Amino acid sequence: MRGAPGKIKKRNKTILLAEDDRTVRKMVGEMLAMDGYDVISAADGTEAYEHFKDRPSEIDLLITDVVMPEMNGKDLGRYCRTDAPEIGILFMSGYVDNRLDPEEDFQGRTDFIAKPFRPREFLKKVEVLLDE
Repeated sequence: MRGAPGKIKKRNKTILLAEDDRTVRKMVGEMLAMDGYDVISAADGTEAYEHFKDRPSEIDLLITDVVMPEMNGKDLGRYCRTDAPEIGILFMSGYVDNRLDPEEDFQGRTDFIAKPFRPREFLKKVEVLLDE
């Protein structure tokens, strides 16, 4: 349940956000922070994986764009799952042809959301993945 307006309820969950578009990264990061999550932001998959390797047991959920320079979101998800098989992953993409089937491509707590998305829909997917 979300707190009263102006009051942020601390959720005690850490989310690693990998998004190469600075505007989208900032918007999504602020949305998550306002909903009470601790957010670690990265500009690409390589930077995100560096953050992840430093503390795999502290990251509760990976949210990643599918298409990014350096390391794409699919590869990032696979590397993170190798180190932490139970981590939840939420893939995002603005390209319809990059949509993936989480059940086919990845096992475990995985979902996909198409950009642009509504904040309420996005936050619900985050909540469901963290609650599984």
